[in-house]
Amino acid sequence: MTTVRELHLGFWLLTSGHHIAAWRHPRSDPGELTGIDHYVRTARIAERGKLDMVFFEDTLAARERNGGIFGEAQFNSLDPLIQIAAIAAATDHIGVAASYSTTYNSPRVLAAKFATIDALSGGRAGWNMVTSDASAARNLGSGQHPEHASRYAAAVEVVHDVRVAWAAGPRSPQGQPVLIQAGMSSWGLDFAAAFGEAVFASFGHIEGGRAFRADLRARAETKGRSPDSIKVLPGFMPIIGSTEREAQEKADLYRELIHLRLVRGMLGERFNIDFTDRPLDAPFPRDEISATLENRPNVGGPRGRYLAEVREGETIAAYAERMTRRPSGHLTKVGGPEQIVDFMQDWLEGGGCDGFIVQALQIPDEFELFVDEVIPELQKRGLFRREYAGTTLRSHLRLAAPVQS
Repeated sequence: MTTVRELHLGFWLLTSGHHIAAWRHPRSDPGELTGIDHYVRTARIAERGKLDMVFFEDTLAARERNGGIFGEAQFNSLDPLIQIAAIAAATDHIGVAASYSTTYNSPRVLAAKFATIDALSGGRAGWNMVTSDASAARNLGSGQHPEHASRYAAAVEVVHDVRVAWAAGPRSPQGQPVLIQAGMSSWGLDFAAAFGEAVFASFGHIEGGRAFRADLRARAETKGRSPDSIKVLPGFMPIIGSTEREAQEKADLYRELIHLRLVRGMLGERFNIDFTDRPLDAPFPRDEISATLENRPNVGGPRGRYLAEVREGETIAAYAERMTRRPSGHLTKVGGPEQIVDFMQDWLEGGGCDGFIVQALQIPDEFELFVDEVIPELQKRGLFRREYAGTTLRSHLRLAAPVQS
């Protein structure tokens, strides 16, 4: 008899939702985003669905445009460690994870903060090890942001020192917080193979996921680790409707929430030129961007990749339409619950992942729809737990406790 492999599921709890205009949805209340009730309520929905963890990103600078705050886009986060501490106190089983920078925090501070939350939560904490981007350097007044290679070299030392501190101090029921990583560069892959236990990733198709997972598992073995000690979890946004047509209509509604000023701002972020006064029916300034591409700071992603997406003779409006049609930079599936589960099952059984970091167009409503309609279908097929088998994040992820040195 074939053994069915179960999915691991985390939820990325991003303020009003993962659609950039989710805060404008009629059922969203932006005023809730600076209070704890919104986040606790959503975390309890995730715990009701028996998810492995909720996750918060960290942003060390506000989004800016032309010297001012990019006000049409929702803000990304409060201090995630304070958020997960509050959520841990309001829940019983679900893991709580947060990003914190290895570049702009000392090992001693990182070790103390995450060990404290891990102990107080009964072993449910996870740390997403990030090296941050250039906007953090500008905001924190630290001068030039280190390049990839030096950032990851420093991160290796920071994580080593944090683990030494954890091993020497009091240990929680799970031993140490779970180490999470989200970089997909060559440096990020090597870092993940050395330290990562849950790895966030972004793929466009299952072949990419399968190749990434195989590569990461092989790299882990060269570092003396079991390949099963790493769980690959791509980001995934399901857009759910009772029918595929209803789900597509929902996707269209969210796209209509995007204000024209937001579209121009998103284009400016992506290509680092000002689109404010450019006619939308004008040809896309591909040659202008290409001529100075190397001189543009790499903030917000590799611009060469975005430029390659621009079609010959395309207008600014046509490109913007395609840009906003995709609500997430991660995997997206539009359909009813069974179609969503078919998609997830294909990725799991096809070797493309070990689970997903679930995103939602709008929070909490769209996420609650996932918990109420998709989770039962996963459980019916034996692809997801019906009850928690343990009380720690490691037990949820089926990860062994670290060996105490």
